[in-house]
Amino acid sequence: MIKEAFDSVKDQMGPCGIACGLCDLGNGTVAGSARRVGDYLRNYGVSQWASLLSGGSDIDFDQLLKSLDWVSASIGCLGCEKGGGPPDCTIRKCAVEKGHDICSECPGLEGCDKFGWLGDYGGTLKAKLKGSEGRPKRELVEEAIAGIE
Repeated sequence: MIKEAFDSVKDQMGPCGIACGLCDLGNGTVAGSARRVGDYLRNYGVSQWASLLSGGSDIDFDQLLKSLDWVSASIGCLGCEKGGGPPDCTIRKCAVEKGHDICSECPGLEGCDKFGWLGDYGGTLKAKLKGSEGRPKRELVEEAIAGIE
């Protein structure tokens, strides 16, 4: 987790129920991990001796490092409330259209199919949202990030 990234998103929760401070994209974990892996590969000169290991000569280290640099610079989420998240998120679009801050406010949550693109995690989020109906979003955010700071 990168403290600056966490501080930027810790007070947010997407309509889907993801607490941004716990999300590895929002709290900087993915970007920080990519940066650290790139640093390790560079600092230990892995590209110079990787060919001595099985499969090591098959790796394009210049491209790998370029990709890791891109991830560390570009993969960070501002949170839905600040314009982050997937631009085509069906959950957020629906919540905005219906005027809901969080999907637990929606009477149609039970039969909602907008969570499908999140796979099994979408079902987990829906279940949590159903269990939090009537609770204010702020309370849910505070509960989710309690003990992290």
